[in-house]
Amino acid sequence: MTDNDLQLSLNQQNYIETIYELSLVHGHAHTKAIADSMGIRMASVTQAIQVLAAKGLVHYEARKNITLSTNGEAIARNLFERHTIIADFLGNVLGCSPDRAEEAACRIEHVIDEKLQCRLAEFAQFIREESENGEDLIRKFQQYYKNKLNDEP
Repeated sequence: MTDNDLQLSLNQQNYIETIYELSLVHGHAHTKAIADSMGIRMASVTQAIQVLAAKGLVHYEARKNITLSTNGEAIARNLFERHTIIADFLGNVLGCSPDRAEEAACRIEHVIDEKLQCRLAEFAQFIREESENGEDLIRKFQQYYKNKLNDEP
């Protein structure tokens, strides 16, 4: 199951990601921790979590731990994988700074489809495998970009 199967909004995807990230550290999430992490009010979190619970993506009871359902976790893992692939491509292939790669990956991961995600991952792998010592073409491109535009990507 993917997030597109349930037609999740960007905001709902962000909640699922946040719960997933908190769960990796603590094994679960709390409304306050979600609110703090996302920089929003607890009342907003409660409303959003209730909607996600109605969709069967989270397990939620007032004032108790919040966890992802099996479907919610599958969506979170998919988003995490997309993010990782995009951030790797932007940072390690195109040479963007780690902060810029992370920031852009956070936005792109919500709109990229699975086929393009796979193509990016395969292209990055191809470049690594085909380059002498795994980095030759990547370094050449990054130098080309820097010289041509006199800019850091």
